[in-house]
Amino acid sequence: MTPSSSFRSPALTLRRRLRFVAGGARRALASTSLVLVAAASSRTAQAQGPIPSATDSAAYATAIYELGLDHWSANRYDSALVHIRRARDLRRALGDRPGLGRVLNSLGASYYQLGEYEPALDAFVESLAIRREEGDASGIARVLTNIGKTYHDWHQYERAVEVLGEAVATVERADDPAILGYALNSLAMVQIDRGDFAEARALIARARAAYDTPYPERTTADSLSAWSLNTLAVGRLLLREGRPAEAIPMLDSVLRAGERRGSVRGQARAQLHLGEAYRRIGDRPRATTALEAALTLSQGVEQRVLALEALRVLSLVEEEAGNTRGALAHLRAYQALRDTVFDQGAAQRIAGTEARAATEREQRENARLREEQRVQAVVIARQRLAGVLGGLIIALAAALVAALVHFNRKGRAREDALRQANADLASANSDLRTALSEVRTLKGLIPICSSCKQVRDDSGYWQAVEQYLSTHSDATFSHGICESCGPKLYGAHWHTSETPVAGVSDG
Repeated sequence: MTPSSSFRSPALTLRRRLRFVAGGARRALASTSLVLVAAASSRTAQAQGPIPSATDSAAYATAIYELGLDHWSANRYDSALVHIRRARDLRRALGDRPGLGRVLNSLGASYYQLGEYEPALDAFVESLAIRREEGDASGIARVLTNIGKTYHDWHQYERAVEVLGEAVATVERADDPAILGYALNSLAMVQIDRGDFAEARALIARARAAYDTPYPERTTADSLSAWSLNTLAVGRLLLREGRPAEAIPMLDSVLRAGERRGSVRGQARAQLHLGEAYRRIGDRPRATTALEAALTLSQGVEQRVLALEALRVLSLVEEEAGNTRGALAHLRAYQALRDTVFDQGAAQRIAGTEARAATEREQRENARLREEQRVQAVVIARQRLAGVLGGLIIALAAALVAALVHFNRKGRAREDALRQANADLASANSDLRTALSEVRTLKGLIPICSSCKQVRDDSGYWQAVEQYLSTHSDATFSHGICESCGPKLYGAHWHTSETPVAGVSDG
């Protein structure tokens, strides 16, 4: 287990890249951090001086945190806890939730390395809640993996598989190869202890593929650490499959890599598994040597869980060698250490922590569901309102269309009436023009001879009345003899049958 490495300040990134390049790099960075801490402390300690700004406080918190990580890397976990707890308090006071989430994960990792699982799990659970709030998928997966490893150490394999499975699914969406490899490797270790060797082997292959994927901040040290984790998992799998002779070369290579990296924890873990491998092939002297080395290394860096396992396997070696006294001594030491690490009260409290975490998850899920229901209710209400408004709009549109049709019909009727009125008016106008024309033709004084009754035209010529009227109008004439003129013209012959009948046309 490692502390949070997702902290991306320039100083920390530089420290990670230089840590394994030269032995003096870490000391130089620690000195720089101490200078920063001293400077910040000096400023805050001056009663008459200016109050530190938020930027100064954040820089101070960062320096404290980085100093704690340096102690952590040097296997000084008690010293690391002092500084990381202080950084936690500063981040909490600053209201820096993302920074607090990272510091809490590192705090939990420090407690975990000391075998103090109860405060470790408390810190992990709080860190997980913050990272869920922030939506930090890589951070969520990292903390879930650390929680899964905690349950693994407590032999709560089903819970460990559940949590680590969630970590793998989360980080696959985040596309973070380093964290994915870490989660897959941790899950493989649980499956080995559960006896599901086929699944463990598949997980190890996936972890190797993830570790081989390039990513921006990958260093040689990161690659070597990933190789060690995977190789150790393969060696442990071979041991559980009953193939210790094949496991020994691999575990020995992990031991040599730990020595080159200066990783005491890595050496202790490799020696522990080498001791178990030698015991299984019957090489008790080498098994004892490896296990005692593992015990010494573990105690030196306060790795109580590794020390506990070393004592257990040593008691088996002594028992198989017939050394009952030595086996009993190791067994008593094992039992005493186990009581401090895995005491019943702590187990109950951890179970309570898990129950609280589960309750909080359920509460968050219920709150999420209530929010979804509220949003859904708002959406439904809006849809209903939209439906009502849509219906009103459709009704208004229909009424408007009906009104338009009605007014259009009335308009067409008015147009028809107007056309008819115009036609009637045109006809009347035509009649009037005709009448007016006739009136104009016949009006005025007409010069007529008193004797012969001829009419003088506008040119001064005298014309018969019939000719004049025929010229100036559409009238035609028929000639006859009236009752007054007939007797004058025809005398007694007027009333005989041979007399021309009055009114007969002459032409």
